[in-house]
Amino acid sequence: MNRTTLRQATGPIGFVLIVLACWFVAGMVADRMVQQELNAALHAQRQMAASIVDNMAEVIASDLAMSRAIPATMAEMDVVQNALVQSRNYAANGETTEPTLRAALLKDPHLGAVSTFLHRAQGFSGLDQVWLVNANGICVASSDVSGDPQRRRASFVGVDMRVRAYLTNALLGAFSETYGVGRTSGEPGIFIAVPVYADGELAGAVVAKVGIARLRHWVAHAGTFVADDNGVIIMAHDSKLEGHALPDSRVTKMSVAERTVTYRRDAFPDIQIRVDNEVREQAPWVSATVAGQLFGSAGRLGPSLYQTRGGLNSGLSAHLVEPLSAWPELLRNHKRDHLLVFLTLAGTVALAWVITVSYVRERRHHRATRDLAEQLQSANTLLSAEARHDALTGALSRRYFLDLLRHEIDRAHLGNQPLCMAIADLDHFKQINDRFGHAAGDRALEHFVETCRAELRGADAIGRLGGEEFGVLLPGTDLAGGREVVERLRLRLKAVPSAKLPASVTLSVSIGITELSVDDLPERIMSRADMALYAAKTGGRDRTEALPPDDTAPPARTVASVW
Repeated sequence: MNRTTLRQATGPIGFVLIVLACWFVAGMVADRMVQQELNAALHAQRQMAASIVDNMAEVIASDLAMSRAIPATMAEMDVVQNALVQSRNYAANGETTEPTLRAALLKDPHLGAVSTFLHRAQGFSGLDQVWLVNANGICVASSDVSGDPQRRRASFVGVDMRVRAYLTNALLGAFSETYGVGRTSGEPGIFIAVPVYADGELAGAVVAKVGIARLRHWVAHAGTFVADDNGVIIMAHDSKLEGHALPDSRVTKMSVAERTVTYRRDAFPDIQIRVDNEVREQAPWVSATVAGQLFGSAGRLGPSLYQTRGGLNSGLSAHLVEPLSAWPELLRNHKRDHLLVFLTLAGTVALAWVITVSYVRERRHHRATRDLAEQLQSANTLLSAEARHDALTGALSRRYFLDLLRHEIDRAHLGNQPLCMAIADLDHFKQINDRFGHAAGDRALEHFVETCRAELRGADAIGRLGGEEFGVLLPGTDLAGGREVVERLRLRLKAVPSAKLPASVTLSVSIGITELSVDDLPERIMSRADMALYAAKTGGRDRTEALPPDDTAPPARTVASVW
């Protein structure tokens, strides 16, 4: 860059372009920084929200299991079964009106005793109501019968309950549990109906109601709510949400009559839990994937996390809509980071301008520095090559071979491909050194590596693990094929002597080979290959031993030093 070019770059237009470029780059860096903060915040809050919903689901399941146990136990009691058998003739028809049925049933002393029993059971069980309904759908005993004549006349005794949705399945012999609103009291609750059998025949049902007011501890945490199997919110920490419906829920497909019978109402506003499409408008740095995990709901500012758990063996589902607490701070951090990075870049550019001026004035010194840098780069390249290969044999260095082993294991697991690992050890190598000298030993090692290169494929690898011990990698090769390869290598080493060694030198090699299993780590496959090598040596040397990947024999010798 000459002086004229430098003056042009520092002109008004160039200055504006540099400022704009710095601002743009600062925005990219700030985006990346705040994205990392967002991911960390999402991870932490998502774990907390999942824990809250899981605990909520466990409490719901536990409470309902306890509530089911009471009517289920009553259904097995003789007093209940006998009462239903004795009252099986009571039925609703054109001649018998509800007041007539009630009067007849209330006069029956045996049924009165059963009603007293139900009243006491209600008192200690935490249920709001308990009814006994015969096979004709008539309530023959009820926990709300008391000594007060006015309350007796207002009780459920004598009421035809066949139209109750929760009773339909029970009168067909099946357990039933559903949410509903009481027709008389107008109070919502969970209705549990258990069929009662006497002498193998369906005699009626025990029906119990647990009021929603008793179960408010389900939604103790802010943002939680419970929905029934029709998608209607029956209980919420924010009571304003009760009676709303989940998006695309089943209640929207029910008829007006069905909704009115079950819920005593027809309108169910949508709770409007939707993916928050405004997130990226407010914060363009949020990725599309992350934005798809953030939700918005009516009355809430900022995005929220939404967690739900179903399958509570009751048709109920637990939900949590929790605002992303870190969102306001993330917005502030992005603006702050953008400004700080811009100022840093602007200072860097100013420094670069000073350096450039110095470069123009000290051109010769710069060229000398550049030449020195090129020499240093060349030296680093040479050092890198030396670190990658063994200086004597040209095989891969121990460190690079182990790195390659990890890489090949990961690739084999990812591609579901076989992989063989062998360890070879030259037999009686110390005797060669002692008898013919270390130079002959070096030639022997070089000859072994040359034999391996002549016999192995281009994708295979050989590395020197230490001394006369070498590792061999055979990608894409199963144990049977790998054994054939190393056996050919062993035979070739004996059959083709080295011209650089004395004629009296006879080389042989012991090889242990194994195959990668689905859960192998580098340490395990190295250990099995070493065990196979030990077996080859103890078996007489100059041989190949293979150890299958599922062999569970203990290691014959330690291989900790290999790593």
